[in-house]
Amino acid sequence: MRFSEPTWKWLLIVSGLLLLLMMLFYPFGYDQAVFSVGGEMTVKQGAIPYRDFLDTKPPLIFYLYALSSIIFGHHEWSIRAFDILFQIGSLFYFFKILKRTTGDEKLALSSIFLYTLFYVTSGYWMTAQAETFALLPSLIAFDLTEKVRSPKSEVRSHQIVLGIYAGLACAILFLLKFTLLTVPLGIIIYLLFETKEGKSFPWKYIIGLAIGLIALIGLYALYLLANGAMDQFLESVTWLKSYGDADPLFSSHTIIERFFKQFPMLSIYPFGLSGIVIATIGILWYFQDHLRPNPSEESKKDTALLHLFLQFSLALVAVLYERKFFPYHFMRGYWAFVPFVALGLRELRNLWKDYSLTWSRLRKAERILRCVFIGIVIASIFFFSTAPRLISQPLHFAYIRVTGGDVAQDVQDQTPQYYYKDEQMLANRLRPLMKDDDKIFVWGNSIGIYYFLNKYPTTICLTNTPLISPWTPELWKTQLMNQLKANPPHYFIGEFGDERTYITGSNLDSWQYLQNWHELKAFLLSQYEQTDSIGHFRIFKNKR
Repeated sequence: MRFSEPTWKWLLIVSGLLLLLMMLFYPFGYDQAVFSVGGEMTVKQGAIPYRDFLDTKPPLIFYLYALSSIIFGHHEWSIRAFDILFQIGSLFYFFKILKRTTGDEKLALSSIFLYTLFYVTSGYWMTAQAETFALLPSLIAFDLTEKVRSPKSEVRSHQIVLGIYAGLACAILFLLKFTLLTVPLGIIIYLLFETKEGKSFPWKYIIGLAIGLIALIGLYALYLLANGAMDQFLESVTWLKSYGDADPLFSSHTIIERFFKQFPMLSIYPFGLSGIVIATIGILWYFQDHLRPNPSEESKKDTALLHLFLQFSLALVAVLYERKFFPYHFMRGYWAFVPFVALGLRELRNLWKDYSLTWSRLRKAERILRCVFIGIVIASIFFFSTAPRLISQPLHFAYIRVTGGDVAQDVQDQTPQYYYKDEQMLANRLRPLMKDDDKIFVWGNSIGIYYFLNKYPTTICLTNTPLISPWTPELWKTQLMNQLKANPPHYFIGEFGDERTYITGSNLDSWQYLQNWHELKAFLLSQYEQTDSIGHFRIFKNKR
């Protein structure tokens, strides 16, 4: 059965929308719980990141989660609904950009569908991350840069204004994640590449970009100063640097073990082996014409793909610089990656057409052998792509929800050191015992407990990760102890079995850290008694 072109368009659009909607079934991951608790603190308590709670992420992600809770309320699906709307709007914008800059509607539509497939199948933990929301500001900066290259005189006369808008978008990227500043770097490199003889470099645009970038970051710095959060912000930046330096950038161990062994292996999950191979075909197809001594007129016009290639390359450089290689880190490059997958698929389709034309001259046995060979190739491409995760991620959680299964238990069974079911069991145990003004303190990483109890930290300790590293400032520990002593919570929850070796470099879990922190241990023993234990949590109640 052959579909008409309009039918294919609608199939891709409807399939993409259904994929996005299935994220409503996704549960919280560890990061989503952290962002939700911090975000709701900013709404309900007027909390300010760094001043009122500490985390390892830049601040904007908490405000986005706060916005989702304002719009949709206190639900696990709230951030998913917000994310779905964000993706729909951003991808429609991406479609319009690609269609305008490449003049190829099929490429544009295929790219946004592929982005949706890559994004949704990355899973419940990897979606709704800071890199997720980098999509729209990245697209804005990309779009404005492409407009500056337009020969239209009205665009050239507004270069500095467009640059300011692009700079504001890049500042938003910085506030989402510091290493996302590779986007303005990619813009500068691209414009240098595209500056031809007799054509001036768009200095006004770059000046405007710098103005917008510095102005918004400066305003945020003033906001931190005015609210007494600047010192802890700078300490948090130092903490992050020390966290990164746990694997020194240019040490032989980092280069050999992380860059040349782990990076290639861990890149396969976010992109899929098939995605990497097909995108490589698309990249080679593009550059074989663009970099010829006398490129075609079509390739001369199609320089937006060069910009995308530079942005994707720099996104990978940023991931290398971070040296952690979590799957969601690669997500920052999806938008610049998928057009090349679409190009690669198109080139494979053209090769297939050429190949199939020769079948009429083959004997029956030869045709059968070719069919078997092609079937194996197609099955391999599918199996080594991200597509099979449709079953393990969106379809899996949709099935469990619809059939009334226990999502929390399923998540806990599948994810080491993420005690999602235990969090809910503990919250259900404590909820009928607590008064409205009773407070809790969670010493550990499972702060979904706060979320399920609809209670919030009264100390700077959101998770204890920033407080247990060898490079933790002593001032943070002193501040935490002063807050606990000034306002002892009704319940103290101690977690065990949650060691974060990849962050702290130690095999100690939260409970073992507590035993080694003599002041915190003395505070717990003097004012609390253990009343219960659920899963990986010890429950202590204030003696008073």
